[in-house]
Amino acid sequence: MSPAHHRPERRWLVLVLVVLVVVGVGIAAGARGTPSVSAPAAPSALVSAPDAESSAWYCTGQSTGSGLAPGFVVLTNTTARTVDGTVTAVTDAGAEVHTDVSVPARAVATPSIPALSSGSWEGETVTVSGGGVAVTQVVHGSSGWSQSPCQSTTAAEWYFPGGTTANSDPLYISLLNPTSTPVVVDLSFMTPTGAVHPINYQGIVLKSGQVQVENVASEVQNVSTVSTVVATRTGRVVASEVQGFSGSSAGLALVPGAAHPLSYWYIPQSQDVAGGSSEIDVFNPGTVPESVTVQLRLASGPLAPLSDKVAPGATWALDTGAQTRIPHNATYSAGIEATGGPGVVVGRTVMVPTSYRAPQAGMAMAVDGLSTASPTGEWVLPPPGTSANPAVSGAAPTYLAFTNTSGADESYTVSAVTASGDRTIGAGTVPAGTTGSVYGAALSSAAFDEITVRASGPMAVSEDVGPTGGFGVVTMPGIPLAAAIGL
Repeated sequence: MSPAHHRPERRWLVLVLVVLVVVGVGIAAGARGTPSVSAPAAPSALVSAPDAESSAWYCTGQSTGSGLAPGFVVLTNTTARTVDGTVTAVTDAGAEVHTDVSVPARAVATPSIPALSSGSWEGETVTVSGGGVAVTQVVHGSSGWSQSPCQSTTAAEWYFPGGTTANSDPLYISLLNPTSTPVVVDLSFMTPTGAVHPINYQGIVLKSGQVQVENVASEVQNVSTVSTVVATRTGRVVASEVQGFSGSSAGLALVPGAAHPLSYWYIPQSQDVAGGSSEIDVFNPGTVPESVTVQLRLASGPLAPLSDKVAPGATWALDTGAQTRIPHNATYSAGIEATGGPGVVVGRTVMVPTSYRAPQAGMAMAVDGLSTASPTGEWVLPPPGTSANPAVSGAAPTYLAFTNTSGADESYTVSAVTASGDRTIGAGTVPAGTTGSVYGAALSSAAFDEITVRASGPMAVSEDVGPTGGFGVVTMPGIPLAAAIGL
């Protein structure tokens, strides 16, 4: 990968300047179903400047009651002051409730939202008086659990590279319109045999504040790999994917969409185990072919790369578990580079054998190239709930990895953040193109503390969270922090 593309000075300067102008404002989109030709300004999840007057996050994909994916939102305050906010929850039946929340300095809160009177699915809009707060959500059901960022922006298009309806696995697309105007949305699904445009999923009208969830499996049945495009005719929305795994390897995944195809994606940590399966899905939503190279690296050194030309509207489902060059049970990282057009969208699906601890299956986005260049050189990893309200019993981070995407050696410090101060749990230097990690008791003891990664250059940051059956089942990407506006 080209070191020049990742020069931290240039990328950080550009990101800082853009964030100062447009943080909190959505990115302009291109024509319906076509990626925007203008460069995206910021990641879909970005912690706003600590001295911002206000900020907002949008969460969708949770179910109500005893549905597939009930859950809650997690607010992580990265600042040294108490921050107040409001959570507005709405269901697909129109029920709505407002809940005030106060998050102490350098602390975490999981607001208790009253049960909504009707509806099967819900979404939340979190508005904060100030900045510096990261909002995430956790879901848990009979098949497993998941943790993911909410979105800090709306967009005219959202892309999902992976998904499956094989083996009667449930797959849903959740849409939230947090804007003040109606939105018209089309859903398209890309399969190995071609594109599917269900008539029932064209021209979906979402009123202001409305949530609507579409059942993909009812229209695209028994397909191993489904990539999805959410495209608005008018307005901007937020979209997430909910994937259940109902086969012998059970699991649940809540995946926020990607607002833009990009040229660089990263998977800082992965592992293929005997009897399991692991797939990297590379989706090209554009109108021209993309030449894609997957660079693989073990702790001992790089492996021979894999490459393919991905046609417009097609997905390269790379079965990494079937690659003889990747040893079983060896931890490795992957960098994905696309050339020829505006880029691709990349995700990963993992299944481990049923003999492993539940849940055994999961799905997540890879770390996008924009998120590797934090304007502050800092990324936050919110915890899976609080000690009083954990995602699941025993929830804790298990393995933190960060890939140095620059062309030079970069230093790092990993800290657990508490009200009484930071506790360093890892520090050192990561050579160019390699991956550093923190794991063991030092990491797991930070169970419900905010974790931060500070680095001298760009990093792709990702954390595996347990209890699960293995790498990639539940992952949490590092969320970059915007620089203070007053600087």
